[in-house]
Amino acid sequence: MRVGVLLLDYDGTIAPLGVPRNESRVFKKVEAELERAVKQIPVCIVTAKDFDFVYPRSRFATGWACVSGLDVRVADGRRSTAKRLRKLDRALRLAESCERKGTYTELKRGPSGELLAVAVDWSTVPELGPSIIRDLRRLTRSGFAVVHERLATFADIYAALPDKGRAAKHLCRLLQVESRMMFIGDSALDNSAFQEAGVSVGVAHGQPMAELKCEYVVDQARLAGFLRSLTDHRMEFDPSLPGVRKNREMKVHESRREQPPIS
Repeated sequence: MRVGVLLLDYDGTIAPLGVPRNESRVFKKVEAELERAVKQIPVCIVTAKDFDFVYPRSRFATGWACVSGLDVRVADGRRSTAKRLRKLDRALRLAESCERKGTYTELKRGPSGELLAVAVDWSTVPELGPSIIRDLRRLTRSGFAVVHERLATFADIYAALPDKGRAAKHLCRLLQVESRMMFIGDSALDNSAFQEAGVSVGVAHGQPMAELKCEYVVDQARLAGFLRSLTDHRMEFDPSLPGVRKNREMKVHESRREQPPIS
């Protein structure tokens, strides 16, 4: 089956997790293979990061769905931003309160500077996790879109409902691509995009894979080699390509489409 568009998550997929923000970069070998791939098909980034962060690190890309789809842009300048954004004043107050105790806050903005999400990272003060998660649950009960993966030491509070699957479809519409989509990601936050893809590939880097709704898996250390083989085969995907295997850990879920995990 030929892949007509390649979409990839950023953190944990094509870039390392757990590094300082200013040191985050696409793995060099992976970047080289994506630069080869984009000569054959559109290559897009679908990420919870904002555009100002991800664009300088992925100039090779054809399009970007940032802040989990609230800000979608393509290389020719076309873009769309989520409407009816909720004010995040309560989220900002929570972030400021946590920051005084040692957490890190990341403000994610759209093309006009509008606040699309507030990220709270308590990895340096993990003992604050239980109280922060309680506060996040209160925000959720108040109607805020809060995304926090189980055991993660960070969370995002969004101004509108995030959906990477919807973002992936929107990117394809903007690019006028109707052929098979491949999505590559590494967490349950990518599940809606996995479910929209004709070929879904999870990147394994030591995390549990059972919650990922991807059909195939590739180890992070072998991702560049897998992409090289895919490009060498003119984007014809075959399960026998080097490095890729079936995701035999995937749980059977009742629903085909689900939203990301929300605390």
